[in-house]
Amino acid sequence: MVFTKRAYDISRKKVFFCNTTDSLNSVADKMHMNNIGSILVKKGGSIKGIITVNDMMRTMSKNKEPKTTLAEDIMSYPVVTISKDTEVDELAEKFTKEKVSRMVLVDSRDNVVGIVRDIAVYKCISLNKYNIEAKKRFGEDYSRPLY
Repeated sequence: MVFTKRAYDISRKKVFFCNTTDSLNSVADKMHMNNIGSILVKKGGSIKGIITVNDMMRTMSKNKEPKTTLAEDIMSYPVVTISKDTEVDELAEKFTKEKVSRMVLVDSRDNVVGIVRDIAVYKCISLNKYNIEAKKRFGEDYSRPLY
């Protein structure tokens, strides 16, 4: 199946960062205030890892002290990056291969331009299948575009 959508089309464009030395408390506050499920971890100018809600829950279940636990202690790494122009079907294959829930999108200069979740990819694929079937049966799209 061929998709015309690209990774950037279904990504979150506003990306949030923390430093490797930020406390778990600080990271949790930033994620809560911005209603996000992941945050990229930077040291200097480069990305060192990513922290997701699951990483935080895993850390809290081990009774780690949130004021003294640092971002670099709980981050997942390395971060999987992919071109923002990657087509959705290729993106789905990469998610299956890499076994991650989020990928960082980069432009041609390796600047971070977004984050895409696996669920957004699978939702896009599912809606496309419904639209194809609806066009066959009814001559029009089943639903409005999601992204």
